[in-house]
Amino acid sequence: MDLIKRCLMGMTVAVILPLICVVLVHAESDCSDQWEFQLAPYAWLAGQKGEVATLPGFPPTDIDIDFYDDIFGNINGAIFLVGEARKDRYGMLMDIAYTDIEFEDTTPGPFFSSVKSRTKSWMVTAAGLYRLIQEPGVFLDLIAGARYWSVDSTLSLGAGILDPQKVSNREGWVDPVIGLKGLSPIGESKFFVSGSLVLGGFGVGSDFMWDAIANLGYQWTEGFSTTLGYRYLDVDYEDNDFLYDVAQSGLVFGLSWRF
Repeated sequence: MDLIKRCLMGMTVAVILPLICVVLVHAESDCSDQWEFQLAPYAWLAGQKGEVATLPGFPPTDIDIDFYDDIFGNINGAIFLVGEARKDRYGMLMDIAYTDIEFEDTTPGPFFSSVKSRTKSWMVTAAGLYRLIQEPGVFLDLIAGARYWSVDSTLSLGAGILDPQKVSNREGWVDPVIGLKGLSPIGESKFFVSGSLVLGGFGVGSDFMWDAIANLGYQWTEGFSTTLGYRYLDVDYEDNDFLYDVAQSGLVFGLSWRF
């Protein structure tokens, strides 16, 4: 099974790299247009809900971190940044997200007294873009690329009938991704709505992954805007004794510079 996954990942890379080259070649062929760039740091205040398993022979641990009540007490750190380069209808996108989230609760049985889970995850997306619709103030882009995951999970079980246990596991995988993203102004105002939907995995890396964002934004100047929205991300990955079936959701605050 590991060999099959490696072959599928290699095939995914073999498809994505030529796509990126095609994007660059087509962009360079249109010399009448200049490159446009976007840099967009953002904050994602996300709770978590799902199951994580790293202990062989033991059932998965439930994680339920409520965004409104628990997130500020459970998040240890986070980094979020999106970069984009575009020329004519073609472009490239890079999205980097890092989270370090802790969760602690009592266990229902007598074997252990408590469970503490800490998950550090990197999510790096590289994709080519093609502009399907381009109107004044309105656009719709096709997204095709890959998302790399690195998940470092640690489970600590407090002593009960059994002695305390602590185990860590690090898993990494690549998901092919496809999706759409777009933007549209609200009437003649400086307000706009934007969003994206990305699907991935398809059994190559994770079994399935989907990532949806909806924003309300305001265009302060020609090159600077701010957004407030909501993001929901769900990923289901399993490999031998490792399970990461987690949904993350919460408010997103973003800044964007175009130049």
